[in-house]
Amino acid sequence: MKRMHLDEVTPGMVLAKPVTSLTGQMIVPAGKSLDASLIARLRDLGLTSAHIENRHGEEGDPVKTLAELEQALDHRFRKVAGDAELARMQETIRRHLRATHRTTV
Repeated sequence: MKRMHLDEVTPGMVLAKPVTSLTGQMIVPAGKSLDASLIARLRDLGLTSAHIENRHGEEGDPVKTLAELEQALDHRFRKVAGDAELARMQETIRRHLRATHRTTV
């Protein structure tokens, strides 16, 4: 789930949380697929953002390629490159990423 500005929301995206009025009345339920007219309606109601479901990946994270994940891992361990124990930990994490990364999205 990610909170997105309505200018970034596109048709086909799905609400992760319901849109409610200030009094708590539901306007649009969670799980609703947004189309252009509904996005415009939300803007007309004065809303500027909405909680949108991720289509793939971990909550709050966009889908990343294995190369991107490994690059991020290397970046996180860059300051401790000479530490043998942390290097083993890094390689264990790398093996886990390779074993669990989805190759199809």
